[in-house]
Amino acid sequence: MLDTDQLRSFLAIVDSGSFTKAAERVHKTQSAVSMHIRRLEEQLGCALFVKQGRGAKLTAEGESLIDYARRIIQVEAGAVAALSRRGLRGSVRLGIPDDYAESFLAEVLARFNRRHPLVEVSATCEASQELAAQISGGALELALVTDYPGLHGFELLREEPLVWVAAVRFRIEAGQPVPLALGSGSCVWRRAADEALAAAPRATRGLFFSKNFSAIGSVVRAGLAVTPLPASMVGDGLRVIGPDVGLPKLPPTRMGLIHAPGRQTEETKAFADAIRVTVGAPARQAA
Repeated sequence: MLDTDQLRSFLAIVDSGSFTKAAERVHKTQSAVSMHIRRLEEQLGCALFVKQGRGAKLTAEGESLIDYARRIIQVEAGAVAALSRRGLRGSVRLGIPDDYAESFLAEVLARFNRRHPLVEVSATCEASQELAAQISGGALELALVTDYPGLHGFELLREEPLVWVAAVRFRIEAGQPVPLALGSGSCVWRRAADEALAAAPRATRGLFFSKNFSAIGSVVRAGLAVTPLPASMVGDGLRVIGPDVGLPKLPPTRMGLIHAPGRQTEETKAFADAIRVTVGAPARQAA
């Protein structure tokens, strides 16, 4: 039988990308984590990782083990929660802009679900200002939002540069206006972009506007326009531009949590912790 502690160490390495970070996640020494992997490999009769430079890379067998390990850990957590009557069983009403959902929600939910498999999570995707209004009205319990002037009860998790982003293949002829793809009028990043451009001599033109980040992202990845994004959200196929095409520097952006008034449920507290671990890690490392 596979040992669930060893599987947790294995998944921690997969999720964090290193043995050192994995040891911190499972609250063990790095040597203990390495021992867990050796015992798993001995039991399965195959290597799970191979050395790659100063790190390690999953083997084909290691890749195959990931889904099995996650299911085993989830079933164990579900059994403990269902039979011990100590597990959380309620629900969480989350607010999150769709750009943050695309970048962070899957990892947050996976981390939360491994510990609390019986909790139901529902998500509303809107702009930060709209989510703040729903939080104040009690329609949502928790929201991950971008900070803006006048926002109350904001808990900072991450601060980073806001940058102009285009596809790697994006090109613009000299003297031509820079085409922009921007969010709705309530979007904090759009307002930051508008204010910076108002003080800049570079000519731009609005090509595409949408409150839907996936729509904006598809236009940008097609090489048709430029958009503002937090530096950590510049994904594959995208590049940071700015001075090279005459665009002005943008202000930093701040991401964090807001809570509904009143006492928080245990489910909401636990989900907030999962968000803090996932989203707040880069901010803590930078400090």
